[in-house]
Amino acid sequence: MPPTQNPHRAGTARERLLLEAALEAFHEATDIRAKALAREPRLPNGRRTDARITFEAPLPAYLAEIRGDLTPARLGPVLAQLRRLPRPRLLVTRHVTPPLAERLRAEGVEFLDTAGNAYLHRNKPRYHIDIRGRKPRAPAPAERTIKAFRAAGLRVIFPLLCRQDAVDAPYRKLADMAGVALGTVAQTMADLKRMEWLRELRTGRVLEQRGRLVDAWVDAYPRELRPRLAPRRYQVKNPDWWKQQNLEPFGTWLGGEAGAAVLTRYLRPELVTLYGDDRFAALARKIQPVKQDRGNLEVLQAFFRFEPVELVRGYRLVPPLLIYADLVATADARNLQTAEIIRERYLDQT
Repeated sequence: MPPTQNPHRAGTARERLLLEAALEAFHEATDIRAKALAREPRLPNGRRTDARITFEAPLPAYLAEIRGDLTPARLGPVLAQLRRLPRPRLLVTRHVTPPLAERLRAEGVEFLDTAGNAYLHRNKPRYHIDIRGRKPRAPAPAERTIKAFRAAGLRVIFPLLCRQDAVDAPYRKLADMAGVALGTVAQTMADLKRMEWLRELRTGRVLEQRGRLVDAWVDAYPRELRPRLAPRRYQVKNPDWWKQQNLEPFGTWLGGEAGAAVLTRYLRPELVTLYGDDRFAALARKIQPVKQDRGNLEVLQAFFRFEPVELVRGYRLVPPLLIYADLVATADARNLQTAEIIRERYLDQT
């Protein structure tokens, strides 16, 4: 069997090379040696991470998440995944630009990159390493996005992660749920099998490492699928209009911060996100939205073709996975905290 090409799972050849390059660059910059003890170690809570790194004393061992290209669009998912690891935890990536480095420092995220930039800060034992401004020695190779994590593939994976009956569903039914061609389902399922995230048993199909698959979907969604949903922004005079409005006649579902507020009662939304714009014109006559680039209402096309489970009576919500992905994509601290609650209550239980 050929080696997996999944950039999101730990232990790939590309990740190993990236990790080795980052540790070598750190040694050149600081004269401190480090090595990876194990890749994809299992944590006591059953989760996995990409590597465990040990440094020379007095630095402790770190749990590490490895990412190829760190961009503003990937920052939110990376921060969310790091928050799920016990401290001390470390981000290892190809290159951290000065603006992203400032953001990571502000968030208290320790990191290494292959250019030799680093931020390690501990009070017990006390040390502070801050290396900045080093440029990559060579242009980063372009990361190939696997078809399963392109827009159409993400549509197929979505019902697999949201509905228990979808994993064993016939390919034609999956195509209907995702709104894609039958061939797209076959290609996506083949990719998931090749990457060892889906197994075919005599008793049916089984998703492997579901939490890592959730991470991969959430990482790819804001880059690959969300921009294709024709997002539009409006300003609505009454910010609480969605609390009294029945969305069912308009074929619309509530997501993002407003959906999170319903699920957790923890967040006061600044932005209301709606999925389903086929009948938005009829809803607009009621709420009188005005187009505004940074308005308090966002409308996107619905990309799923199944009715989500009603989790809170009286509210038409998108599945929790999509609410979680919308929150994480913002990289906003209050949204990330709420996203953790949703993950624990709704995503880690299935």
